[in-house]
Amino acid sequence: MRMDRWVKAISLCGLLGLGLVACEDAKTPWEMHADTGEIRMQQGRFQEAETELQAALEEAEKFGEQDKRLPKSLTKLAVLYDVQGQYDKAEPLLNRAVDLHRKIIKPNDPELAISLSNLGALYHAQQKFDKAMPLFLEALQVREAALGKDHIDVVVDLKNLAGVHAAQQEYDQALPYLTRALANAEKNVGKDDPVLVESLNNLALLYRAQKQYDQAVPLLERAIKINEEAFGPESPGLIGSLNNLALIHLTQEAYSDSEMLLKRVVSITELSFGPDNPRLVPGLTNLADLYRIMNQFDKASSLLERALKINEEKFGPEDTKVANLLNNLALLHFNQEHYDKADPLLQRALAINEKALGKDHPMVAQTLKNYAALLRETNRVAQAEELEARVKAIQEKQKQPKENVKSEP
Repeated sequence: MRMDRWVKAISLCGLLGLGLVACEDAKTPWEMHADTGEIRMQQGRFQEAETELQAALEEAEKFGEQDKRLPKSLTKLAVLYDVQGQYDKAEPLLNRAVDLHRKIIKPNDPELAISLSNLGALYHAQQKFDKAMPLFLEALQVREAALGKDHIDVVVDLKNLAGVHAAQQEYDQALPYLTRALANAEKNVGKDDPVLVESLNNLALLYRAQKQYDQAVPLLERAIKINEEAFGPESPGLIGSLNNLALIHLTQEAYSDSEMLLKRVVSITELSFGPDNPRLVPGLTNLADLYRIMNQFDKASSLLERALKINEEKFGPEDTKVANLLNNLALLHFNQEHYDKADPLLQRALAINEKALGKDHPMVAQTLKNYAALLRETNRVAQAEELEARVKAIQEKQKQPKENVKSEP
């Protein structure tokens, strides 16, 4: 019985805060609350940030609905809720911000494109792709009308649209957006500018998803070369490209090449951010995955235990990031038929995910599926069938009809 592979997550879209213009005069109450709220959010002091940003919103309401400070305040508070995964609180704020921008600014103002993209990103994060797509399309149209089709800022909208298609495995529809994004960036900054690295990686990841490795590898090698020449061989900007190339080599069973690259990822991350930084966890997890495949279980276990300790100390023992690593460590023990060690890890992962995400979340279904596989291997068939029935019920509940939204790159 095979358990599903490692828990991984990729974020393709994010909310864009609407920045303030620097001012040398004494700050107004609205400015003080807004600035302090942003600082507290950056510090991870979310409760204090919420208090300040709500106060900023109350001040902005006094200015009336024709004042741009009102949609800015709504957006800032929505960003705070978004980073905490409180999408139900963020959504009405961003919807109102869009409505206000439509009234306040001209139809082709780039600020409207940012507002539309923010709301689209929120829906994307919730996998509500039928709602995200039209917002991203409108954002593209607004920005093209305001700045021109070849402006560098249009790349953001192209990337977002590609992300919606890619998330639904509509790779052929995503490809024109990403090829245009790369061509657009090259036209604006040249062939060797570090600005190109993101577009090169995005296009490479799309080719990788389609198993077109001969197309993906040169793009990643080019991204690595650009970063090395611009910032040196130990730049943290190399981490993403090195990791992506390593995973392609892993898929192609070029294990020595993959190991060399992943060790470099870990080394650069440690040097740049320290030995206990959560940024280390993806590199440690991927290197552990390689060693698991190579049957070097002791090395894999050591790396996963280190990653687990980092996340527990940073985020607490009941965070979903901890649950992901518990799942991965359980898989390692499962592969060695150490079922007595895997069992409590999966039970703990399931308890964390149910408490943090709710009993009907897709991640809970994934954990249930993994645990059911373990139960079957240990001849606890009745319990396994109960969990499998829960998985099926969650999956049926998650199914939602999609509207057909036409998109043209």
